[in-house]
Amino acid sequence: MYVLHRYSACGFVAALLLCASSFVGCKDNPVSTEAALSVTGSTDSPSAKNHGDHGTTEPFADAEVFFEFNTTDNDLGLQIFLDAEDWRQVKVDDPAKHKIFQIMAEGPLSQLGITELRFESAEPSPAEVLDLFPPGEYTFTGKKVEGGKLLSSADLSHDFVYPTDVSPSDGEEVDPINTTVTWQAPGAEKVEIIISDEEQGFDFDVIVSAAVTSLDVPPQFLQPDTEYKIEILAIAPNGNKAIVESDFVTAP
Repeated sequence: MYVLHRYSACGFVAALLLCASSFVGCKDNPVSTEAALSVTGSTDSPSAKNHGDHGTTEPFADAEVFFEFNTTDNDLGLQIFLDAEDWRQVKVDDPAKHKIFQIMAEGPLSQLGITELRFESAEPSPAEVLDLFPPGEYTFTGKKVEGGKLLSSADLSHDFVYPTDVSPSDGEEVDPINTTVTWQAPGAEKVEIIISDEEQGFDFDVIVSAAVTSLDVPPQFLQPDTEYKIEILAIAPNGNKAIVESDFVTAP
């Protein structure tokens, strides 16, 4: 009488290996089931390989936390920017080690990974935002798709550098083929100038060193009889940005 047994594919291979060991004189040290399964490779699933947390710790390529304060509209938001290759999870802790943000990729994205992340908070009153996010060291911790960790920190400050003496002034009419924007931003590290045709959705965006205090607008960008918004952003050495806005019009 024969008794039939049902084996899984891995169990069948393991059984064959165990039987083979007894025929080659390895009766005292038979191949274990774990070893047999290891030989067949059946214990390693793709998720175990791709989502391992073991490995080295390396810094993010870039990790920034800063405020952007629009002094014209009196609104302020917290901004975070992260850059690293192929990560699947990241969290941010404040100076008191309280978690303020966490994101985790799922499904196909967890296998592919993320490289950049940029976001801005909502913008209630500046006092509310400053109270929620104290100055100090913020820590960024990530997990990579292929294993290993990411770790960086960045300081958040409540200090700002403000642009002044912005020209053209609000409502001023300018010559579309001969327009120069001027400003002062003592103490800034860089200055960003954004000129926008909001009706058409066109932007002219330039970043210059703090030593520069004027910019000639290309006549190819400006059209006659058109309203433009100008934003001057003073970027402080600590990363914080303070903005002054104005609107001007071009002559017909």
